Amino acid sequence: MQLKKYLAASFAALLLTGASLANAATPIDVTWNPSGAGITTAGAFTFDNVLINTYSSIDITGGGTAFSEQGFAKLVTFSNNGIGTGSPDFGAPGGTPYSLYIQFTATGTQTAGVPSTGTFSTLDFSLLGASGVTTFTPNGVGVFSATGGPTVTLATGHLSSGTTTLSSTFQPSAQILTTFAPNPAFAGFFVNPNALTQLDLTAAFTNTNSVITQFDLGGGNFRLSLNGGGGNATLSAVPEPDTYGMLLAGLGLFAFIARRRGQKAA
Repeated sequence: MQLKKYLAASFAALLLTGASLANAATPIDVTWNPSGAGITTAGAFTFDNVLINTYSSIDITGGGTAFSEQGFAKLVTFSNNGIGTGSPDFGAPGGTPYSLYIQFTATGTQTAGVPSTGTFSTLDFSLLGASGVTTFTPNGVGVFSATGGPTVTLATGHLSSGTTTLSSTFQPSAQILTTFAPNPAFAGFFVNPNALTQLDLTAAFTNTNSVITQFDLGGGNFRLSLNGGGGNATLSAVPEPDTYGMLLAGLGLFAFIARRRGQKAA
């Protein structure tokens, strides 16, 4: 009877932990107020998904095993339950045009093959806001620069985990989990959750041949320039510390039971 009771408790702890982790990965409704950052007169809106356009360059070096990426991810359209709720370029809802975009740098490694799979090693970003419409223009070798109004840093983040696919058919894609830390200086922008709440940001990108240009850098190195690739991003709640504690307690209880059963068998 005691063994059954311990097993029941262990399974209950693990099931509860699993439910909490699953909920944490579920996109949440987020409310932002662009006028609270002073970049527009547009009012607050609620969203659970963001459409993103990517302007970046991926340098593949070292015989094709290492890559670095830098560029911009423009937040184009916000939606909630599939219905559009905000569009910065058009000043929606009900305000002057403005820009929200991510400036990022990343490094990683890839494996041989078609498609070539890989993993991000680092990724750091800042969410920037600016008045007016920001444009992203490549120079002669595919590296982009941003032109627009003065920016404010609304949030920052770094890689939690990430994978990528770099194919010789030039269709790079990526799935990335990052942290998302709002800047408390712009508390008026982050309505719900507030500026003191840490979140997870999950992004997925798939880029077709039509937006990719290859530049031969010489020596077996080359660059992929992504001019307006597509993707989307969602925000989710960070699991509470006690969630991880429950998981560890459940696993520890299993180990204890297994050891007791081994001793009885001996």
